[in-house]
Amino acid sequence: MRHKRFTLVADRSRVSLLVETNTGFKMNLSLVNCSLTGVGAIYDNLMPENEGLEVGSILPAAKLICEGSEITLGRLVLRRLDAREKETHLGFSTMDTRIPVDGVLSRYIAQDMESRPNPYSYELGPEKFSLINFKDVSQPNVDLFQRTRKFQIFYEDFTKRYQLGSVRTASKGERIKLTKKRKAGRNDYLVMASNDYLGLACHPEVMSAAKKAIDDYGFGATGSPLTTGLSDLHEELSEILATMLHKEKVMIFNSGYAANLGLITGLTTAQDLIVADLLCHASIQDALTTSNATTRFFKHNDPAHLKKVLKDQRESHGGALVVTEGVFSMDGDVPPLKKISDMAREFGARLMVDEAHSFGVVGPHGLGAWEKYPDAKVDIIMGTFSKVCGGIGGFVAATEEVINWLNWFARSYMFSVAIPPSTAAAAIAALQIFQSEPQRVEKLHANIRYFVTGLIELGLKMNPAHESPVIPMIIGDEAKIATMNNIYREAGIFVTPIGYPAVPRKRERFRFTMMATHSTSDLDYVLSVTEKALRVAGVPLHVEDEEDESTELKIAK
Repeated sequence: MRHKRFTLVADRSRVSLLVETNTGFKMNLSLVNCSLTGVGAIYDNLMPENEGLEVGSILPAAKLICEGSEITLGRLVLRRLDAREKETHLGFSTMDTRIPVDGVLSRYIAQDMESRPNPYSYELGPEKFSLINFKDVSQPNVDLFQRTRKFQIFYEDFTKRYQLGSVRTASKGERIKLTKKRKAGRNDYLVMASNDYLGLACHPEVMSAAKKAIDDYGFGATGSPLTTGLSDLHEELSEILATMLHKEKVMIFNSGYAANLGLITGLTTAQDLIVADLLCHASIQDALTTSNATTRFFKHNDPAHLKKVLKDQRESHGGALVVTEGVFSMDGDVPPLKKISDMAREFGARLMVDEAHSFGVVGPHGLGAWEKYPDAKVDIIMGTFSKVCGGIGGFVAATEEVINWLNWFARSYMFSVAIPPSTAAAAIAALQIFQSEPQRVEKLHANIRYFVTGLIELGLKMNPAHESPVIPMIIGDEAKIATMNNIYREAGIFVTPIGYPAVPRKRERFRFTMMATHSTSDLDYVLSVTEKALRVAGVPLHVEDEEDESTELKIAK
């Protein structure tokens, strides 16, 4: 990465560079430009010939002087030496430190807020850089938009390579149309990346319920749940969920993200401890970062490590909350919930399970991981309508006391508009169909088994007992993923490539999701194209995946 070079203000007397050569010769240079890793300066005389300065020389000591303040830079390497009439122009790169362009030096950098300097001076590309290079790294603060210009180069190439941000035209179900054309001008695609696991988003009864509610209640909720946002449809939806999940009360959020954020931050305080699975969803990670509680992680699906963390941390905190998921969104695996529950109970901690990807799928009646493990004591169930119903919105199910508390302390609930009545009506209809047509869950599981078996027969390492609609096909090479993705798209298959840092290095993958409405011929076609894509990309088969635990998750507090 070549860092952006900034021009300093015209008055040279304000910033100078003090350097000393190996012979002891000292120079006071006027600083004219800088980047994070280098500076350009002018010496107001011709350079003496006997000082032995040449390109590549290392100068042992250097300081920046900013109107009396000294900043030690350490060693510099001379990169440019250019004599011009009665002055000498020099360019240096740093060896020991970075130039503080985002600190005190920023006050002396010239800027033009209206201009858009050429961003291609940064030399960025997705083959060498990832999203993480633009997060939590030193960035010049001279212009807030400077980092966005640098990112734009990466963004344009990255989104083109992985065909991200595809736009759907009027279509629904497992076969949709996109604005992007493929062979022969066709724009129809078989969706293998939908969250609509049971295929209820376009069910006639669900759509009819939403249309009727719009006629009866209007377009929106018109306010937050604590003002004008609640309707009798919201109350009916809450009661249905409470009965299904065997909980006293349910509160409805406008998204699963808001539900996790409001629940975790609203329930815990600075005296408390939260221990979460290392691979929990980004919404949980953000909630942990936002919470005032002390937060720790345990190794993925590892009750023994959870016990160790609780043993080390529990006694020094007030309340404690253990957090895991019913199905993990990237790997599609189910946790050993009974063992995790036992550990939480042993140390006096409450257990919260995010059932976003498991509600409607896992368990004897598809009610979630809590139903699959009936002996587990799950205190709080969080879920969404985006998977089981194919809609939008989230919920939290718990005791009446907990829900009443969250009504006033979950800020993402109190200060956000409620889901529209039409969305609540559609969710009610979808949940009624889910309960009355258990064959939908059976067909979904049949499709999962069929597709996983097909991938295994192609030579991929998969768990034959995989039970969730989220099916990862780990490739471990982003270049191969890009090649395969082009083949999928030209064949009319819409599947999601997942790269670093959403997953660790060497665990890059395609994330297939099954729908109950996929036909056997749909899955046969995808498996046939997958075989071709694997062969063209040169993906080795029947090879054990290398374990890579260098996950880039940020451990909060």
